[in-house]
Amino acid sequence: MNAITIPPTVRTLLRDAQVPPHAWMVAVHLLVDTDDKGWRTCHALASDTAMTTHQIRQSARALDKAGLIERDRRFARVDGRKTTLTSYRLKGGAR
Repeated sequence: MNAITIPPTVRTLLRDAQVPPHAWMVAVHLLVDTDDKGWRTCHALASDTAMTTHQIRQSARALDKAGLIERDRRFARVDGRKTTLTSYRLKGGAR
């Protein structure tokens, strides 16, 4: 596995915000593996980190409380049922 270098500004923001360790992992994944606009879905984060979607949402709440991420929620039909798709990305100052 390749080493990931967390930019000093992001490291400082995460340390100052005192977010829990699982939120650090989500933030690092949002730095490394996103689409061309910086977004990553909750389910994709969960499968990449071996965390549940509930744990991803908890981490996202901690990062949102610290003002480090944006959330995009949209409604979709999956197998004829209405569901919510949530995507996250780091805010501009944290990238």
